[in-house]
Amino acid sequence: MAFIVSIAGSDSSGGAGVQADLACIKALGHHALSVITAITAQDIHGVQHVTHIEASSINAQLTAVFSSFSVGAVKSGMLPNKANIQALAESLQEQPKPLPYVLDPFMSASSGERLVQEDTMQLIVDLLFPLATVVTPNISEAENLTGQNITTLEEIISAGNEILKLGCRAVLITCGHADSDPAVDVLLDSRGGDEIPKYMRGTYFADRSPRGTGCTYASAIACGLATRMSLYDAICNAKRYISAAIANAYRVESDFWLLNHQVAAREE
Repeated sequence: MAFIVSIAGSDSSGGAGVQADLACIKALGHHALSVITAITAQDIHGVQHVTHIEASSINAQLTAVFSSFSVGAVKSGMLPNKANIQALAESLQEQPKPLPYVLDPFMSASSGERLVQEDTMQLIVDLLFPLATVVTPNISEAENLTGQNITTLEEIISAGNEILKLGCRAVLITCGHADSDPAVDVLLDSRGGDEIPKYMRGTYFADRSPRGTGCTYASAIACGLATRMSLYDAICNAKRYISAAIANAYRVESDFWLLNHQVAAREE
């Protein structure tokens, strides 16, 4: 069992954010620690209200988890203001040795509300990308990071190479929103080699779009890295896990689906 830190916003619907992270980490047999960066009021329709947590609380939470536990990996999601980002960067740099760190460059809720502003995202790029083991944007986030329109596999690879130039060591573009092949994810690694890019293929479920897939995928990768898997193996395991969670998702109402973390862990 490893200690995994989730740094994210709270989702009152329980579908995404820190709630999804904790469900995933626990289902995969690890202990979940949390740092709450924002409190969101969300229902089946989307985000109704957001409260940012003040910097002193973020710092206190980070100090509490890093001082008391032997942390195996870190996953971050919603970082809505500059104080959050600076506090996390300082905490990561203060650790005795670099920790596996999965950075989900969260910008918008699945219902479309933008929750992280452009200037805040630039600070994430400047301070946190160089510290990340892997950055995990979806197609929309990759378009925002690069300014490119992405519809084909060739454009995905091009965008991934541009994101590497922003300072991260590796980027995994999750392609569930791609027109060409939504079931494939693409990994590019700045350390290079003949094996790059690598492709993780799965099943695309066109009839459902559960909340929290990006959060959960990133958390599952962090779990793999915490147990000393290679980045590629951690992603492959996480791909199987998130695919099973979507396949076994349950409909709550209308088009609102929730991931099935427990069944996914048994199948993975």
